[in-house]
Amino acid sequence: MRGLRFRWVPILFALALLGLMGAAPPPDGDPQGPAPATPDTPGRPGVMAEPLTQTEGVQVPVILDGLRYEPEEFNRIQATLNRWGIHLCFTFSRNGALHAFSTKEACDRFLQEEWGNPPIAYPPPVRPLRVWIEGNVVRVEPADEAPPSGSLGPQQLCPPPDPFWSRNWEHIHCQGWELGVNAGGALSDLRQVPGPCAGNWNDCISSAQAATGISQLVMWEHINFQGNYLAIPRGWTAPDLREFNWNDRASSLYAQP
Repeated sequence: MRGLRFRWVPILFALALLGLMGAAPPPDGDPQGPAPATPDTPGRPGVMAEPLTQTEGVQVPVILDGLRYEPEEFNRIQATLNRWGIHLCFTFSRNGALHAFSTKEACDRFLQEEWGNPPIAYPPPVRPLRVWIEGNVVRVEPADEAPPSGSLGPQQLCPPPDPFWSRNWEHIHCQGWELGVNAGGALSDLRQVPGPCAGNWNDCISSAQAATGISQLVMWEHINFQGNYLAIPRGWTAPDLREFNWNDRASSLYAQP
């Protein structure tokens, strides 16, 4: 569970050190510091986070551990936390605001209070999967369950949520290839799922929608459910993941019942 080792970092303390992180020690804990992850593989202790470019980071304000930050300010904070190997949980409130939490416990509590959802299951229960392709739509579901009775129907611009299928699209506004995951589907490595990006779905999702029949659709930035993660509550559609810095970022996901 290395990818979900959380430490509480006082936000004001982090802000005060933003200009000094090149020589800053890691938070209390491992004397050599946590091992920041490079994409899809564990990193080496002490690897510095890459500097932000103009196109990186969130594009909307973020409420981090109860405090609101403008996009540029939050992106600087997260760059520091990434360098320390501290992973955040991202999710949404009912009014559409983007929230982030530095502990899984705080994220779980928010999801329960705001949406009535159970805690995020970690690690997700990985089960044998059944995968098939219909045109440019990929279906994934647990192999030990009967196929659902629902149907996605013809693709349209961000269709209403389906009771059974949580949908992920190649492009923004629910366009392009589509990956549908049935309730209970836990995909630990999207490189193994056939798709449009170099033949798979790794770093390929630009819009997503959680089914109404699940609690939340959770996506992680690295394989094997590691790194920062985004929880999309049931029935919620995120038509443009660029706004939340989650475009082409997911490497594993779970449609939690």
